[in-house]
Amino acid sequence: MTAALVAAGLVLFASAAQATSQRLALVIGNNAYSDGVLKNPINDARTMATTLRELDFEVRILENADRTAMQRAVVEFGRKLNAGTVGLFYFAGHGMQVRGSNYLIPVKASIESEDEVEVEGVDVAYVMARMATAKNQFNIVILDACRNNPFQRSFRSVSNGLAAISAPTGTLIAYATAPGSVASDGDAANGIYTSELVRAIRSPGISMEEAFKQARGGVIARTQGKQTPWESSSVVGNFMFRAAPATQVASLAAPVAPPGDSAAEIAFWNTVKDSRDSRDFQAYIDSYPNGAFDKLARVRIAALGDAAKTRAAPVPAPEAKVPPAATPDSKKDTVAVASLKSAPLPSKPGSAFVDTGDLEGTLRQNWPEVEAALKAHVKKEYNMYRTLIPAYTPVTDVRLDKATLENVVDATAGRIHVQLNGMIQLTGSFGANMPVWRTFTAPFAYDVKFVDGKVVIGRYDYRTPAQAAQ
Repeated sequence: MTAALVAAGLVLFASAAQATSQRLALVIGNNAYSDGVLKNPINDARTMATTLRELDFEVRILENADRTAMQRAVVEFGRKLNAGTVGLFYFAGHGMQVRGSNYLIPVKASIESEDEVEVEGVDVAYVMARMATAKNQFNIVILDACRNNPFQRSFRSVSNGLAAISAPTGTLIAYATAPGSVASDGDAANGIYTSELVRAIRSPGISMEEAFKQARGGVIARTQGKQTPWESSSVVGNFMFRAAPATQVASLAAPVAPPGDSAAEIAFWNTVKDSRDSRDFQAYIDSYPNGAFDKLARVRIAALGDAAKTRAAPVPAPEAKVPPAATPDSKKDTVAVASLKSAPLPSKPGSAFVDTGDLEGTLRQNWPEVEAALKAHVKKEYNMYRTLIPAYTPVTDVRLDKATLENVVDATAGRIHVQLNGMIQLTGSFGANMPVWRTFTAPFAYDVKFVDGKVVIGRYDYRTPAQAAQ
């Protein structure tokens, strides 16, 4: 009960603190370039501005701004910020790095060489310096500006994307993709990064860091691992774009019945209570349907999940067909094979392959062989898996320790959900530190079929947290 009250106090304190803080945002979208016209930045800027207004930000938006307009807006924005405000700067358009510095490109920029970028562009460091003068607790800089350099043919050397820069104290810098990489402008009305980010920051009761993490997972899934959003942060406090609803806070503060003599339940809860994975709390609910921490577990699921969905009781897997996965191996019919050791039912007469009529039963009886095949596949295709598994820093290696069959989504199509557990190797801060290993848990979907006494594993893809919660 004490822990619940403390947690409730923290939520109430964060909500109250943010309610009294003025939120200010400067949003800029440029797409009408004479070189390298872009499709989405204006739409992205408008979508972001609308979303931020919904989240109580006072927003100024500029569209197709030249250098003078951008710099004046930044100066005025910096003057309005003070110690009691939250500042957010968003830019969508062309951006580039020159000699380790990042520049946002205004429309009407005339750039023939790297030396002219400093004159024609707006230095990101200039933007952050204007914001830092406020000495406020939270500043957020979002750069959806990692597209291809439209002037690269006239440059002596070319550096893709934006450079990694350190965030000043109290600042989070978010990139649409990893430093040194480029992001696609996209084919829809909004770019992939911005569309995923606005969805994430609208989620109530989750921290700023969790919102960007959810956006990263969505982008990785939609781009098949080709684009990995990135953040650099020196934020110390807790900030939520949308505070938890009053009912959620009330539930958190409600007294919890003492767990009695259930030592096992207490031990289980202690292992998951600090988790940032909603499935850990769902596992507690499934194990203890009337548990002492049931309400708190459901509140944590609501705070962590995109759709804030919980289950009052176990429900069957969705019957709706899952769309065919657009995956890195979409052109391959087979990525791994495991020999069947046993089957619950004999093959159909005259059939050349095992068809037991019980896909899940056959898989579970032969799961050690299937798991071994998946381990071999991850080891062989680690370079693809490392781009699919979300992480705050680049993943350099993947090791699968365990694969767990969650459920069969579509027995006819042979579509299954599998949870992968293992270790990922991460670089340090932008590659500067020694690599480190940490555990990971990631939900994946696979296609399987039985052929000639073997389990054939086909196409696969990563499931986002929102997809995994369904």
